[in-house]
Amino acid sequence: MPDSGSKVSDPQHSQKLLQVLRSFWQEKSFHDALLVVDGEELPVQKNILAAASPYVRTKLNYNPPKEDGSMYRIELQGVSMETMKQILDYIFSGEITLSEEMVQDMVQASDLLLMTDLKLLCCQFLESCITAENCIGIRLFSLHYCLYHVHYAATEFLQTHFRDVALTEEFRELPHDRLCEIFSMEKLNVGNEKYVLEAAVRWFAHDPEDRRVHMREIMSSVWMQGLDLGYLREQALGEPLMREVVREHCQSILGAGQLQGEAMLASFKPRGYSECIVIAGGEDRKTRKATAVTRCMCPLYDPNRQAWIELQPMSSPRLGHGMVSAGQCCAVTNTTLKTHII
Repeated sequence: MPDSGSKVSDPQHSQKLLQVLRSFWQEKSFHDALLVVDGEELPVQKNILAAASPYVRTKLNYNPPKEDGSMYRIELQGVSMETMKQILDYIFSGEITLSEEMVQDMVQASDLLLMTDLKLLCCQFLESCITAENCIGIRLFSLHYCLYHVHYAATEFLQTHFRDVALTEEFRELPHDRLCEIFSMEKLNVGNEKYVLEAAVRWFAHDPEDRRVHMREIMSSVWMQGLDLGYLREQALGEPLMREVVREHCQSILGAGQLQGEAMLASFKPRGYSECIVIAGGEDRKTRKATAVTRCMCPLYDPNRQAWIELQPMSSPRLGHGMVSAGQCCAVTNTTLKTHII
């Protein structure tokens, strides 16, 4: 049988080829098109640019070069020359230097040119840059450009570090609807609802005259029942703006007092990752018999106010049973009795 031969390869081949092509671009050799950006012309090779950018490839397909020998022009809007030069350097090297000052421009350009790999690198860099000072801006920017993983990371950071974020300039500059959205987050890790109230007052203080009209809507996102009466009475004697907010929006709590039992549970606004603790049945300490009692404790943030809330008891006393939560229900079961949902 004839020898079919063996396939061999040079692992450096693609890298060497890119280096040569990059030298052609830097020396402006063998170019066959002009990239027009910000009114400036940059010599390029159509096939290289089309291979890297589906956007340019589509432009070439729908508007092919003329056969009259004239230089083909590719005009780009919304991209600066500085950014485009960095993108071309990335095309030939696979490397790019990103900074917080220019990464948003690079995201916009890679989004326009449909360069998904470059956009992914920008996303990874953006995630590494998230801090209390910029997470709100990154969150809004990422949503605009459909950077969903970056948006998730910025949102998670905001929820976890809310107390730090609430002290930043970005937070004070928020429009009222965005502030309501943040205050309504169930996973907002505040530890105590008073920090939400104080954040609302700081936002109000940034521009009292224009923002006073929005305070009723803002305060509707604060869980009033989570505020300690002693704390509210103390704040009612504090700074002028805090006094105004307490007087205008917290009088119902100060006047009627805090809810108790199931009324408190019904008004509960989840914050953070722990919603409540539920116990059902078990052995009565006094009688040593099975009980049908069901109780709930909400995380009221203030240890002095934590108490068990009596709920509707189970239909039958239970001992040695199991309980699992599913959505808004808890299912209780054992080997001798039917499952009971509470």
